[in-house]
Amino acid sequence: MSDQPEPPRHAISAAYTLTGAILGLGMLGYLLDMKFDTKPYLLLTGLLLGVVVGLYDLWKVMFPPEDKQ
Repeated sequence: MSDQPEPPRHAISAAYTLTGAILGLGMLGYLLDMKFDTKPYLLLTGLLLGVVVGLYDLWKVMFPPEDKQ
């Protein structure tokens, strides 16, 4: 048995969200580029949007909002 602590599940979830957002929105941008013949603009837009969405989710995990009571 290992003495190393398990990483927090919310951190793993944020990493998957970051990866999925970049890959998913990048793929969507690529497919739309193929359809509308706008290479590489929609691919780059999808990748950039994926980075923004993924980093936003990572930010929410790293700095959770404080309870206002």
